Amino acid sequence: MRLKCTIILLLLASFANGQNITGIWRGHFLQKQYSAFYGTIVEDRYKYEIQLNQLYNNALQGVTYSYKTTVFYGKTSLQGIFMKGTKNVLIKELKMLELKITDMSDPCMMTCNLEYAKNGNKETLVGTFTSINTKNKQDCGNGTVYLEKVPDSDFEKEEFLAKKKVAPPKESFPETSKTSPNNFPPAIKKPSTIPNKPATNLGSATKKPVFKPGAEDALVNNQQKDKPKNKIPEIIEKIPVPQPETKKQEEKKMLETFIPKELTDRTNNLVKTLFVDEGEIEISLYDNGEIDNDTITVYHNGEMVIAHGRLSASPLTVKVKVDAAHPTHEFIMVADNLGEIPPNTSLMTITAGKKQYSVFLTSDESRNAKVIIQYKPGQEQTSF
Repeated sequence: MRLKCTIILLLLASFANGQNITGIWRGHFLQKQYSAFYGTIVEDRYKYEIQLNQLYNNALQGVTYSYKTTVFYGKTSLQGIFMKGTKNVLIKELKMLELKITDMSDPCMMTCNLEYAKNGNKETLVGTFTSINTKNKQDCGNGTVYLEKVPDSDFEKEEFLAKKKVAPPKESFPETSKTSPNNFPPAIKKPSTIPNKPATNLGSATKKPVFKPGAEDALVNNQQKDKPKNKIPEIIEKIPVPQPETKKQEEKKMLETFIPKELTDRTNNLVKTLFVDEGEIEISLYDNGEIDNDTITVYHNGEMVIAHGRLSASPLTVKVKVDAAHPTHEFIMVADNLGEIPPNTSLMTITAGKKQYSVFLTSDESRNAKVIIQYKPGQEQTSF
């Protein structure tokens, strides 16, 4: 009995030590700070995403994303530590990597003190944060953080998340290559004559036979009667010879199925797949942060729906019908330029009934951003 208890305790200890929080954590933070304009403490809600990489010594590295519609967007690097004994997670933002602000505020760097919990299949990081102004190093306010572990990111995955161990492709060889190198398959000897083809007397080629007038026709008729039956001529006769009209039809079909060059020459990065159950959805695209003259072209299921649209605080809008007859909708955003602040970034909002989802898209001269919307009645899509 004592041995069984010892084994159980060891298993529990190994499970605790094996806990890994590497992954994507998304939710929000509520910031409380004093407003001189209102003369009181105000509370702002920002969306928050953390991409974490837990190292062998329980140290943490990764990036954070903070965003609030088109008002603010920031990406920072981070470092931290996961204290497995207490399940506490300490995260400190280090350096601002990307920033877009439309109001007159200053960016702030956060330090988060979170607690890891798991309830069924749901994993959460919940706690508080403090922040410091990056310019004057003064207090930026504090607040609360709520994050859930999710499979997909609203942004591009970091290399430590995107990289997967893939077995090297096996070289393709014929089955005979499995034998020893000396056991090569026997050479196939080509037949000296084509089957069913009458043998030709090479000697007669040096001298052309002479016939009486009118004898040529009789000889041709006799040769056709004596000619052995074979199917080769019949097969050849049945092969249709392309006519000019057929070629024109093929060219027309090729033009009808033409795929824009920017969709084939650039990488189409899948950013998000959403499941909706509404009959009609509205897609709105804004500039993400500072208006810097980004222009985009958008394709819906391969068809251009927005041509060289300029991103701004006013949305570029597309409405589509989503139902069982039209279940899959693929939107690809192509960067026409990089704007004044590369790369080309935008905020896409998807409104389906009373639900709204936000996706941040990044594209440049080598990659496009793709979002897929799938019709699945009764399947709820989590949004933060």
